[in-house]
Amino acid sequence: MRVFGGIALLMAAFCLALPSAVQAQMEFSLDEVEEEESKPAPKKGQGDLIEELAAGEDAPEGPVEPSPQREEIAEEIYAVQQIYALRLKRFELAPSASFTLNDPYLKRYGLGFAANYWFTNVLAVGFNFIWYDWCGGRPGCSPLDRGTDIIPRIQNQFRLGVPVNDWQFGFWANFAYVPFYGKFKVRKTIFQWDAYVIGGVGLMRTKPIPVFDPEIRNFDWRTNVAFNVGLGLRIFLTRYLTFFTEFRAYMWPDKFENVRVAPNPVDRADSSTWLQSGSTFVANTSIQIGITLFLPIKFEYRLPK
Repeated sequence: MRVFGGIALLMAAFCLALPSAVQAQMEFSLDEVEEEESKPAPKKGQGDLIEELAAGEDAPEGPVEPSPQREEIAEEIYAVQQIYALRLKRFELAPSASFTLNDPYLKRYGLGFAANYWFTNVLAVGFNFIWYDWCGGRPGCSPLDRGTDIIPRIQNQFRLGVPVNDWQFGFWANFAYVPFYGKFKVRKTIFQWDAYVIGGVGLMRTKPIPVFDPEIRNFDWRTNVAFNVGLGLRIFLTRYLTFFTEFRAYMWPDKFENVRVAPNPVDRADSSTWLQSGSTFVANTSIQIGITLFLPIKFEYRLPK
């Protein structure tokens, strides 16, 4: 208690010892306060002492312009284009022409027709038919007329015959799937396209061409179980008309003419000896080119709500 009392006496003595001028500066009368409030506010640009001290020595003279705002970054917006032509619930009718690639003996040309129904936008079921028999049994017309010169050269140079079969027609039930589609540009025109795989099972009508004993032997058409697989490319000219090309491989077991001829007339006339005992697996590839018509011609987009 004595310590606090001593401190209080020292502070009172210090205040009494201050000069009267200093005490006068620390006192404010009511007139002085009203005089300060009546003074006009400082002009814009002069600022007060605290602002000048806060700005520092490096502050620019005159009014400070506001700093430029950052440029707004535009977000990238992606638009997904609708499919150019829908296949869902549409029928596809496709006439075509075909020719074989890997048969060295005969040039086989076919005229075909295909029909498919697209039960989804990428899956379809259908059939295709190809006709190959252009002679039609007319006298004087031989399938060998469409042949190359390999058969006569082999017969003349090696004294050997080549067993060859003729084709009448083929019919297959198929399943098609479209895994890829897109577009490309030619000058200022944009074309839509799709690529598909196709395959199925059916039948093939063939018969041997008499080569080793044509004076006696005569063959009838035979029906064989046949398979096919292929790849196709379709280019849309309009929403219902396309140009397409296909690479197809047709495969089936077939019987060819027997290369041995019986020496005696009785066995020679026996038709059971005209064919080879076993079957030969035939795999022939072909190119098909044609157009496609989608029905109905018009369709309507139905987008989810």
